[in-house]
Amino acid sequence: MNIGSRIAWLAMKGTVGAVSLLPLPALFAFFRALAAAFRSLGIRRRVVRVNLDATFGKELGEREREDIERGCYAEHGRIVAEVIASDRLLPEKEERFDLTGLPILEEAVRNRKGLLILTGHLGNFVVGAHYLRSVGIPMTFIAKRIANDYVNREIMKIYGRHGSGIIVVRGFRNDPEAGAKVFRAMKQGDLVVALVDQDAGPEGTRTTFFGLPTYLPGGPVALACRGGIAIATGFGTREGGRIRIDIQPPIDYSSAASPGEAVSIVLDEYSRRLEEKVRKYPEQYFWFHKKWKALPEIRARYEGKEPV
Repeated sequence: MNIGSRIAWLAMKGTVGAVSLLPLPALFAFFRALAAAFRSLGIRRRVVRVNLDATFGKELGEREREDIERGCYAEHGRIVAEVIASDRLLPEKEERFDLTGLPILEEAVRNRKGLLILTGHLGNFVVGAHYLRSVGIPMTFIAKRIANDYVNREIMKIYGRHGSGIIVVRGFRNDPEAGAKVFRAMKQGDLVVALVDQDAGPEGTRTTFFGLPTYLPGGPVALACRGGIAIATGFGTREGGRIRIDIQPPIDYSSAASPGEAVSIVLDEYSRRLEEKVRKYPEQYFWFHKKWKALPEIRARYEGKEPV
């Protein structure tokens, strides 16, 4: 483990430890200011602007896209603050959370037939999952391993803070050991949560998001289809200061003539549902990711080779 990784981990630990002692209003204000500073310094700002131009450039004016950009930084500052303060938020369930689709989860728990829940980097999906765990819904996260092992361990602690299970995968490429764990968990009746909205490169499954081709990781979906596991979608968004978790009905893939077609049916519908949510709450989506790096013309703009 190199010294840079350890320094990054210590910096994160120190900052989180210090600010976690702040009262909630001060904690939120701190991360709102930090997010504004990141934007002023241009951290990932080009990526955000390119993504917003690609998605809303033909529908919204520059001023409107800039408002979404500013709101995106502010929203993700708040998300970090909520993750740090989740122990203080969960006891206030009635004031801070709403849930739709609970019967879908309860049926899956009761029948012990397993359920794959596809979500994305929209709103506060981490605290939303903590809330579900706190009301008696067992959750198992599929978490992508990051390069810094120190930071990776801290992120795993965040996912598992309230008793959720964690299955760590190396990345979007084939990981037979992790895949076996995911398949076994679903067949044993677990509710498994997978974030599948990031670009998976040429090995991903092609689908469409905001009219543009994108390539999503199809591994968890393929495993669920192979085992005849139900696949639902769930998103956590902020409405009026409350985190709203919306569990949507399972996607019907029974008409598929092949395993590959089943994966495409599921991911096409997932992308449609995700886009619908993002259109409603655009500032709550994680625009910092290079969503379309597989497309040469957009990748060039991410890299500054073409003007934004």
